[in-house]
Parts: sequence; C-alpha cells; structure tokens
Amino acid sequence: MRKKGIFLWILVIILSTGLTATGCQSTPEKRTGEPGVRVEDEGKKDDAGEDESDMDERQAEDIPAKKVKLQFRGHACFLMEVDGLRILTDPYSPQVGYGTLDVQVNVVTVSHEHMDHNYTAAASGAQIIRGLTADGLGWEDVSFAVGDINISSLATYHDDAAGKLRGRNAVFVFDIGNLRLVHLGDLGHVFNEGEVEKLKPVDVLIIPVGGHYTIDAQEAKQVVEQLSPAVVIPMHYKTKVIRNWPIAELKTFLEGEENVKEKGSKPVYITRDELPKSTEIWILEPAKL
Repeated sequence: MRKKGIFLWILVIILSTGLTATGCQSTPEKRTGEPGVRVEDEGKKDDAGEDESDMDERQAEDIPAKKVKLQFRGHACFLMEVDGLRILTDPYSPQVGYGTLDVQVNVVTVSHEHMDHNYTAAASGAQIIRGLTADGLGWEDVSFAVGDINISSLATYHDDAAGKLRGRNAVFVFDIGNLRLVHLGDLGHVFNEGEVEKLKPVDVLIIPVGGHYTIDAQEAKQVVEQLSPAVVIPMHYKTKVIRNWPIAELKTFLEGEENVKEKGSKPVYITRDELPKSTEIWILEPAKL
C-alpha cells in the first residue's frame, strides 16, 4: 500500500510540473476599432520577419479590388456606384440652384442638417444614413455595411469653434474593398493628430475648399498634407449657380498647384491599382441634371 501511495504522489507531481511548463493556450480577444479605423494585430510577423502592422493591410488576398464609378452632381453631392450599388452623398435642395435631384440609389449619406446637404427627397426609398442626431446636437455612431462597402463616420465640426458658430459635421468614410474614399462634408477645421490617425490611409479625398462656411483654400491644403491622399476632389466652392454665396472660387484653391487633372462632367472610374503615385487634384464638372 505504501509503495502504491508513493507512486500516486510521484504521478501527481509529474502532471503538475507538465501543466506549469506548458501553460494555458488562450485565444486572443478580437479587438474592434472606432468606425472607419482599421485595427491590426500588433507584433505579428510575416515569413520574412517583417512586422505586418507596417504593411498596408489592403494588400491582403481576402480584400477584393473594386472599381468605383464616381460622378459629381454639384456642390457637395456625389453619386458613386460599386457593383450595382448606388450611393448619393449630401443631396442639395432645388433651392440651391443646381436643379432638382431625382435619382434611384440604395443609400444616401447626410453630413449635417443644412438644406444644401440633406435633401433626402431626391432619392425616395433609399436607406438614409445621417451623421448627426435628429436634433443636430450630437453625432450618430455610423457603422453600416452594404455589399462590399463599409460606411463609417468621424465626428467633426462645421466651424473652428467647436460647433459654436455652425454646429456639428460628420465626415463619412467609405471602405470599398481595398479602396478608401473620404467625404469631408462641411468640415470647418483642420484635423488634430488623433483624427488623422483615424482617417488614414486615404485614397480619395473629397474636400470643401470655398471657405466661409467651411475650411478655406489654405486650410484645405493643410488637410491634404495631413492625409496624403492619392486623389483630391474639390467641392463646395463658388460657381455661376451660387455666384452670390460668400465663398471662394475653385481657382483660389488651385493657385500654385501643379498636378491638376481636368476630368469633365462624365463619371470617373477609380481602382486602387490605378491610383497616381503622387497626389493629383481631379477637377470634376457637375453633371447636367
């Protein structure tokens, strides 16, 4: 009996030692980031010993390459189409002067509740995604997926006084396969470091440049420098349609710029593989309604 007891004690000691040396293999908790922000595994190495967090995750094989059809409809309104899904940004009221919008789309995004950005009657039956709460005093936490498009938002202001002058604004981020398009709405300030980190990397930046109600030409240049997009598409500037508005013409923003491409009023087609190597400014003329 004594020998049997000693044997059992030895067995217990061996098993305990094995468990201590091996440890518990726990599954890492899946982390999620803020809307529009990619969260990567820290310290993960690839076969070459490089830290994958330093690599552009959009090169991963499981992220599809997509072609975006984009057309300017005037002011801050753009129509984008991906695999038959159609999205309209910041539709304007007919009172603005660009004509009456009447389009068939799946989704409408609204950066803030001003009549030149929130005319949702232009797309009856569409899913409406608002960046602000109904009272305009807060931001909606947008995280919406349709097809291969993920739509998220970033809380910003319509002015450089924390909303005291013109209220709040929502920046919309469209992650379309391996392409990221950002629509700034009526952004009224340059970004802080935290906001830049949440938005980057940006492939296509749609940015207001007219000033007065939004950032002006020089501030827009600062934002472009902050985000380093491949393509910059200006919006929200003075045209013959809104000649009486106290905002600057497009030429003010273009002063001193070299990589400017005139694209006309027809839709442009964008894929990540065909993006320019250095930043270009694309001038889109409003499509005839």
